[in-house]
Amino acid sequence: MEGAGIFDGDMAVVDRSITAEHGHIVIAAVNCEPVCKRLCKRGPNIILMSENVGYPPRYILEGDELIIWGVVTFSVRAHDPKA
Repeated sequence: MEGAGIFDGDMAVVDRSITAEHGHIVIAAVNCEPVCKRLCKRGPNIILMSENVGYPPRYILEGDELIIWGVVTFSVRAHDPKA
């Protein structure tokens, strides 16, 4: 999610009380695999988009199990290399 300013090792604050909508960054599980992606709804289609060009979008297909755990509202980055 580097394009969204979230980098490896950052802590994400996740609000489970927010209903995830198009454009939100979410923490989700697709077929039991945890992911952090941007939620994209195009008509009946749901796509989990990466903000890093090295990762392709994840299209939710019929038969996939999608569980959205919550919406990322903030991220925190440590600046101490030992943290």
